[in-house]
This record gives sequence, C-alpha cells and structure tokens, in this order.
Amino acid sequence: MKQKLTILFMLISAVLSAQTGDSKITGTVTNPAHIPVEYAEIILINKDSLAIKSELTDQNGIFTIAAAQGWYKLQIRRGSKIIFTNIIELNQDINLGNLEVEEINELQAVNIISKKKLVERKVDRLVFNVENSINASTGDAIDVLTVTPGIRVVNDKIAIIGKSNVAVMIDDKIVQLTDEALANYLKSIPSDAIKSIEVIAMPPSKYEATGNSGLLNIKLKKAKKDSWNALIGSSYTQRKYGDGSVMGSFTYNKNKVSISSGLNYREGTRYIEQDDYASFPDGLWYTRSPFKKKGEIFNGNLNIEYKVSSKWVIGSQFLINSNTINVTDSPYTPVYDYATNNVISSLKSDGKVSQNPDIISLNLYNEFKIDTTGKKITLNLDYFNYNIIDSKSYNGISIVENPFSQQYYAGINNNSQDIRNLSGKLDVDFPVKWAVLSFGGKISNSKANNDIFSFNSGLVNDPVTNLPVVKQQFEYTENVQALYFSGNKKFNERWEGQFGLRMEATQTTTFAASLDQTNKNNYVKFFPTAYVTFAANDNSTFSLSYSKRIVRPSFYELNPNLYFVNPFQTIEGNPFLQPAFVDNMELTYTYKNLESKVYFSYEDNLFSQIPIADPDTNFIRFTNENYINTRKWGISENYVYDKLKWWMSNNALDLNYANSTSDLPFAPARKGFNSRISTSNDFILNKDKTWLLNLNYWYSFPGIDGIYKNGAMSSTSLSIQYLLLNKNLKFLLRGSDLFKTQKVTGNSTVNGVYQNFKYYYDTQSIMLSVNYKFGNNDIKARQRKTGNEEEKGRTGN
Repeated sequence: MKQKLTILFMLISAVLSAQTGDSKITGTVTNPAHIPVEYAEIILINKDSLAIKSELTDQNGIFTIAAAQGWYKLQIRRGSKIIFTNIIELNQDINLGNLEVEEINELQAVNIISKKKLVERKVDRLVFNVENSINASTGDAIDVLTVTPGIRVVNDKIAIIGKSNVAVMIDDKIVQLTDEALANYLKSIPSDAIKSIEVIAMPPSKYEATGNSGLLNIKLKKAKKDSWNALIGSSYTQRKYGDGSVMGSFTYNKNKVSISSGLNYREGTRYIEQDDYASFPDGLWYTRSPFKKKGEIFNGNLNIEYKVSSKWVIGSQFLINSNTINVTDSPYTPVYDYATNNVISSLKSDGKVSQNPDIISLNLYNEFKIDTTGKKITLNLDYFNYNIIDSKSYNGISIVENPFSQQYYAGINNNSQDIRNLSGKLDVDFPVKWAVLSFGGKISNSKANNDIFSFNSGLVNDPVTNLPVVKQQFEYTENVQALYFSGNKKFNERWEGQFGLRMEATQTTTFAASLDQTNKNNYVKFFPTAYVTFAANDNSTFSLSYSKRIVRPSFYELNPNLYFVNPFQTIEGNPFLQPAFVDNMELTYTYKNLESKVYFSYEDNLFSQIPIADPDTNFIRFTNENYINTRKWGISENYVYDKLKWWMSNNALDLNYANSTSDLPFAPARKGFNSRISTSNDFILNKDKTWLLNLNYWYSFPGIDGIYKNGAMSSTSLSIQYLLLNKNLKFLLRGSDLFKTQKVTGNSTVNGVYQNFKYYYDTQSIMLSVNYKFGNNDIKARQRKTGNEEEKGRTGN
C-alpha cells in the first residue's frame, strides 16, 4: 500500500511541476453594488485589432484567460454592449483584482442564457437544460427525469439507459436515499425550480468510485441577493386508491445570510399485483400476491449559509425523512397438476408488514477562497443515521386435495436496524495557468447493527397460537480512506482533456451470529478516469472517455435477516457479499442537436438477487450472490427537434448486446439484445404560452439481464398545464400509463426449475396538482455538497 501511495504522490508532483509558455490574466467582475456579474464575455484583442481569446465569467464573476506575452486590449462585453476596456502588457501572470462595471440591464442577461441548447455535451457529462423545456414547469423532479436524455424511470426507479440504478445529487450533494424514499424526496422538488440536469455516466475522480452507472446532478436555479421566494402546492393522484400531497418551500438571501428550506407531506395507498410461476416436477406452483401498501411520508430540509468574509463561507444542511408504512397482503398459491390442470394442493396466507424508517442527515462545511482565480479549499463534515423498526408477520393454511388434509403455519420477523456514518472530506480546487487541477481526500466510518427476532412454525397440525422468537445479531463495520487527483486542460480551441486517479483503501468486518462467523476484508484499489474531446467545428464534437468503478453491496443486501413468505419461500440477505468492479468506455459524436454514442462496459463479479429453487423440496430461496460477469456493447442516439416555436421534441434510441456468464452452475446466464425507444413532445397551445401540452411515450423491447429474459413494456403519458397570475399560479392535469402497459415480466431457469413473473405497480393514474409561487422571484440560496456521498445511499431505502 505504501508503494502505491508513493507512486500516486509522485504522479501528482510530476503533473504539478509541468509548465507552458502562456501567461494568464485573472480578475473578478462586479457591478457598483459589488454583486458578481456572471456570463460577461472577456475578450483579448491583439495589436492587429483581432480578437484572439474569449472567456466567460462564472457565477462568482471570476474569469481566467491565458495568452502569449505581449500588449493587448482587454474588453468586457454583455450582449452587444462594451462595458469595460483597458490596455495591458502581459509579460507575467496578472491579477486585475475587482473590476467594477456599469449596471447591467438584466434583460440582456436573460437573453444570453436563453440561447443555451436544450442538450449540451461537456468533457465529462451531458447537460439537459430544463429551463429551455416546457417540462421545467410541469410537475416535479421525477417528471423532469422521465424526459431527460439517457435516463430511464420505471416505477419510480431511476437508471441510466443500458446500465443499473444511478445515484442522484442536488447541486453536487448526494441525496442519501434510494428507491422509494428517493422518489418521494424528488417529488417534493417543483420542476420549475430546476435549472439543468447533468448526466454523468462516468464520474470524475473527485466523486466516490462506487456505483456502476454514474451520477445525476440536479442543478437548481440561482438568482440575485436581497430577495426571497416561497412556493406552496398540492396534488392528488387517483390510481386504484387515492394519493395526496402538500408541499412548501422558502428561500431567503440577504446580506451575509442565505437560508433555504422545504417541507413535503404525502399520504396514500398503492395497490401492487405480483404473479409468480414455478414449474416444479410435481406441478405448476402459481402464487398470486396482491399488496395494499399505505404510507405516510414526511420530508424536511433546512440549509443555512453565512458569509464570514469575501473569502470564507460557513454553513450547515439538515435533512429529515420520516415514514410510516403498513402493508397487508393475501398471497394464494394453488399447485396445478400438469396432466389434468386440476388444483392438487394450495397455500393461503395473510400477512402484515409494519415499517417506520427514519433518516437524519447533518452536514457542516467551510469554504475558503484562496484568491480570485478560483483556488479554494472546501471541508465537509457529515453525520448520517438511518433507523428502522421492521415487523413482518404471517399465518396461513396448507391444503392437500386428495386425500384431503389440512395443516397450519405462522411466523414473525422483527428487525431493528441502526446504521450510522461519520465522514470528513477535504477538496482543493487549484487552477493554474496551464490546467485546472483539483485534489483531496476523504475518510469514512460506517456501522450497521441489527437485532433480529424471528420464529417460523413450519407445517403443523394445529393452529399456531404461540410465537416464541429467537434473537440473532448482525454487525457490519466499514472504514474507507480515499485520495484523488484530477486535472483538466484545454489545449486549444478544439482539444480538451481531463485525467483523474482515485485511490480507495477499504477495511470491513462482518459478524453474523446466526452463522457464528466473522469475515474481514482489507484491500486497496485504484480507479482511473480519462476524457478527451475534439471540437471539429462549432457544430461537431467528438469525445472519448473511460472510467473504472466499484459496486459495494448495500447494508440491506448484506443483512442476513431471514423472512418466510410461506413455508416454501424465504427472502434473505448475504453478509459475505464482495464488491464488484466495472470498466466503462464511451465514444460520443455530437452534431448540432444529434448525439450518437458507442459504448462498452464490463461488470466483474456483480451481485444480484437470485431465486434458488430446490426441485426436490419445492423450496425457493431468494438471496444475493456474487455470480454474474457481463460484457455489454451498445449504441445510442438522441435527437432534439426544435425548428418550430410551438413544438419541441426529444427522441432517443438505445440498442445494446449483453453477454453474461454465471459462476453458479445451476443458474445459467443469457446473452442477447436490449433496446428502448422514447419520445417526449412539448406543445405551446396559445400565443401567451399559458396553455402547455406534453405527450410522452417509451417502449422497451424484450431483452436480457443476467439470468433473466425480460418481456416488453411501454408507457404513454399526456399532460396539460394552465398558467395564471403572471404564470405564478399553475394547474396541471396528467394521465400516466394511459393504456396500462407498464407491466414488468420475465423468466429464468435456476436448478432446472423454470420460473416466470408478472408485476404491476399501479402506474395507471390521473393527477391534478396546483402550485403557487409568490415573493421576489429572483432567489439565490446555495445548495451544498456533503462528504459522505455513498454510504447513505446504500441503506436500501
């Protein structure tokens, strides 16, 4: 390990010591009120009156521009207006300090921003400018993600197309929730508060190496100081049962204080249908499991930031998520004789599930600007706690028809889980005249404690009245230390490159009392990232990128808690899962509004849930195993049609070939094609742009995923929006999955037993929502990035 660290530091030192012949000019542009002027154009004009260099100021008014030594005229423009001119001699690096310019007409700034493309390609990410789409004001963050290029949202689960689930950030801060809890949180963010969504399929080394499918970064809108804004809203969704929510947000920014907060409450019931078939030698086992899931969900967040000086900012962020979930189900399993198709036996159960997951997250941060060129140090200290009391119980009757006999069964499973994470993260942004550098490190400690109380009767001759539980314990400790380095260089107007290297050292200890076994891991891994882009002209860009990632199992997947669905079926975790590793490579060509991509990925030792069937006992055990290795080749196309003022269409196609191998001889993997098409269409129905229509459709063809062959599914959605009171009052009516075609189907063969399934998650719905925004619409409250970026997302909630 010491040798690897020495090599890493030698690499960083070598890069830092490199030099070029250009000198740089830096400075900060502000107006007379000392408010930074962003998107001002900085132009260098040589002695022949030719403009040779051009850069834009960032959101803090800071610019850096490099050129060969000599005399230049430096101009600052906004739109067509020159607002500053000066003659300078460039014979070394120059810091012009603060440049105060005349007051800028804000309308000009708006016009400049509005010229952004709907979809932009940067060196390490794709940017979907939501502000330029009607979908920016048609619902919530989940609704926007459904039409984001390269993103697939099915049953509120978010993924990059062609890959697995993806982590989500809000303004560079990881949202430390997954699956349903994440979806509920994103539904509390109104879509018209979103500026853009960054799709980072292969994240730079600055971010944690975990996850095989990258990151989504939701960027919220920024605005001026000395302002406040509030938003209140409510929605009602009718599926089989009703679902209602209320939400509110408030943002304040004046003098040195910036505050933002939000609350969201949702209550409703979902009806879920699950049909499973298992072809055992003695008959076809068909299990129909209708679920009725009632939930109350509360989300709250508070962000406070204080500007100590022009260079030093401190702040904190607090997030709370509290849920109450109650599930009732009545699975029925008839067993059919293959010859006569008669029912020869059956299982009839009644089950209840009660869950109360609570999440608390606290972030403290300091940001210190070293100078006006963009050099800064950021320190994040984070605490995260996930606590859940999970209670499951069931009872039922087993019947054999001929000769008739009857037996009983019952069981209970209570799991008290507490997960805590402490982490510290230091980031240094260090632009120099020849490149933009960043480096830093992180330390993290995670502990998961589980107290499990369970009982299963098996098949008995009398009704079960006593449930004597047995206590088990599961403990998991994980320590991670990380160092990273990244450098970005724009060689000229056409070539740009970025390279990064991240080292992560991991130590884990797993103790499972039920297995009377302790397992320890200690490993060091390196994760390189590289990106190169070439701009052939203003319309054509080529980019090549590579990254290596790690996939760590979630705390939920590690938990060995054993739950009986019925006497012949169990669900359990695996405390001895190992991490998987993924290599990704992409070649992308962008021409105007068309993006074409060729990609390859290799997943080594990937883990997933597998239904292990025993043909002798008719028993099915759902557990997690490291067993899949997959090579995937694919192409994707995304085209935005925006030739008409009243119609914008975003269209996507993905086609890939997956070749999987299995390390389990009784669970053969498959190989084959996967493909998906989608189109999202925005229509402006009147001149005042107060009536808006969106039509969205996607179709997934039959495909392959590991040992599973998945069936086709699709969805059609239609929404109409009406804006009032200067567009601050918004009514939205949306119909989703209009034709009830969003059903998950598939099949597999494990241990010689063919199994297939069909799941429907109550996606056909109609929703009415009302939002009202008031106050000063120009708001600015900064959202922050925390340090414990991956651990919270691995709680499985």
